[in-house]
Amino acid sequence: MAITLDLSHAPLVLSSFDGDLSLDDVEAYIGRMAEVHDRREPYVSVIWIGQYARNRSHTERIGRWIKDTEDTARQFCLGATMISQSTGFRFLLATIFLIRPMPCPYLVCGTWSEAIAQARTQARGAGFHLPELASPWPQVA
Repeated sequence: MAITLDLSHAPLVLSSFDGDLSLDDVEAYIGRMAEVHDRREPYVSVIWIGQYARNRSHTERIGRWIKDTEDTARQFCLGATMISQSTGFRFLLATIFLIRPMPCPYLVCGTWSEAIAQARTQARGAGFHLPELASPWPQVA
């Protein structure tokens, strides 16, 4: 599957989007994230966006999901950090978030070290400690 979700480092949620995605992959990810939201516990999210074909139906579905879960994310997501090595894609995300900000603090960056530093800051601000963790994605330093 081109989308992975690792919940083993709570309150850190690690997601990756890389490779060919199907709409079923997107729906499975949304279902797993529903489990995170159903816990009703604070979490910090780090998302790596690798190489995959951007598909309008996937983007629309994820957009609807973000809108549908906005109140829950605002309440429980301490922050989200998105990693992409593509400067163009980082610019695109930053532009989208200027128009429609995420319901939680966020950062769009290019490296694991930037992402985990931001996640630690967000967690620490809410009284949580994140475990020491190297990048789970070999492509991302």
